[in-house]
Amino acid sequence: MKLKLLLFAVTVFTALNASELRSDEYVMFIPSIAYDIGNGTIEAEVEAFVYEKEGRLGASSALALALGIDMDNLSAKEKQRFYERTALFRIDFEGDKEFVVKFEDNSLHKMPKNKDGKSSAAVKLKKPKNTKREITFEVQEPKYPKNVEKGFALYSPADGVSAVFDIDDTIKDSNVLDKKALLINTFLNEYKIVDSIKEIFDLTKRSGADAFHYVSASPVQLYPELSRFFEKAGVPKGTFHLRDTTDISNFIALKQSTITHKKSAIEKLFKAYPNRKFILVGDSGENDPEIYADIYKTHPGKVLLIIIRDITDENKTSPRFKDMEQLVLFK
Repeated sequence: MKLKLLLFAVTVFTALNASELRSDEYVMFIPSIAYDIGNGTIEAEVEAFVYEKEGRLGASSALALALGIDMDNLSAKEKQRFYERTALFRIDFEGDKEFVVKFEDNSLHKMPKNKDGKSSAAVKLKKPKNTKREITFEVQEPKYPKNVEKGFALYSPADGVSAVFDIDDTIKDSNVLDKKALLINTFLNEYKIVDSIKEIFDLTKRSGADAFHYVSASPVQLYPELSRFFEKAGVPKGTFHLRDTTDISNFIALKQSTITHKKSAIEKLFKAYPNRKFILVGDSGENDPEIYADIYKTHPGKVLLIIIRDITDENKTSPRFKDMEQLVLFK
């Protein structure tokens, strides 16, 4: 009885401490997956972040210092890009917020609270009639509607081929091997598409790919800028699986953190789509060959093709590629 009373008290306390969105708070939805679970039902995943719109005083200078960027030597255009791309590093993510998500079929689903500002849910819905479509949702009747945008989950049928793409130095020219250049290309320079990536997207489509997933150790705070860049560059619409971090000093992920994040994200996709085949696309700059080789070995028959952008001047005889039977290298 005492335990039940204690649990009830904790529940009431949590509910009382939950609050609605304020005028300076914003909800950011990350494009997510939707998949069949049987009996004419699917699950659509919702990934939401709640944060304050106003930045912390002095945060820009602190960020520049942490990143080793001298603001006094930047051009006006570089300063503008820096402010835009560091916007979500200068704010506070808000926990214990309550809001309800409304789907396009008018169903309502309450999002669970989370102390770090992230709220995730897998929502059961009726299977769409279309073989593949975008399932949209939004915050129900937000008090401050200008502070929220619609989110979406991309539904893919049980059978088919999905393509998983790394981002930095695979799609976006980032120069990850040079940490200073990586920071400059991320926060100051205009984003550039890898010249040969259009041919690789065409190859994946010819190989049957009808769904695209972007898995990267880049921080989730860069999602808005990456999304705009992808749209401008004509990159196929897909789901994003970025790394959660609130610490700017942790902007460049450590090797093990990158490996863990990417493996976990890909394993989750495999579990959501047990009957689909996969194409894995990355680059040779850091850990993609080793990550993909391990996944290829541990999931026999699941991976149709591995495509690697060779930025380290290796070839198929390299020990890094010895366990990959279905391998394509590109520059």
